[in-house]
Amino acid sequence: MLDRITGNTRAAELLATVFDFDLDRADHLEPVRPSWDGELRPIAGDASGGTFFACGGPVLYASSEGRAGVLAADPTAALQLIIGVPTWHDVVAEAPDPDAMRAAYEATHAELLEHEPDLDRHQAEVSTALGLDRVPIDELPARLRTAHTDLSPRYRLLNDEGDEYEPL
Repeated sequence: MLDRITGNTRAAELLATVFDFDLDRADHLEPVRPSWDGELRPIAGDASGGTFFACGGPVLYASSEGRAGVLAADPTAALQLIIGVPTWHDVVAEAPDPDAMRAAYEATHAELLEHEPDLDRHQAEVSTALGLDRVPIDELPARLRTAHTDLSPRYRLLNDEGDEYEPL
C-alpha cells in the first residue's frame, strides 16, 4: 500500500494536505519501542507531531502528547479510515461508545466541510488512485472502535524509559 502512495504523487499530496497522513513526517519525536515482539516501523506522520506505525499488520498511531493506540487491523483499513473519517482523532476520543463516536463524527465532519468543501471529491480521488474501496461511513467508526478496544491492549508503545504511552 505504501508503494502505491509513493508511486502516485497526487495521492501522496492529498493524503498529506487534506487527510494529514504525510509520508515525509515519519520520524517520531522521541525514541519508542514496542511492548510486543514484532515490527514497529514509522510510516507517516501528521501536522500535530503524531506518527503512524506499521506493526506487522495493525497500524498504530502515537501522538506527540504520549498517547497511542491501534487505528486499524492493516494498512489498507487504516487508509480507508483516514480518508473516510479525516477527523478520526475526535471520533476515537469517544470510544468505545458508538453513539458518542457517531456524534463526534457528525459534529467534526460538518466543521471540516466548512474548511474543505471539496472533501468528497478528494476522498473519491485518492481512493480511486490507490485502488481502495470506499467503506460506508456507518462502518468506519465501528472498525475504529474494534481496533481500539480489541487490538490496542496488545500493542502498547513504550518510551525510552520503559513507560507506556496512555491509550488514545
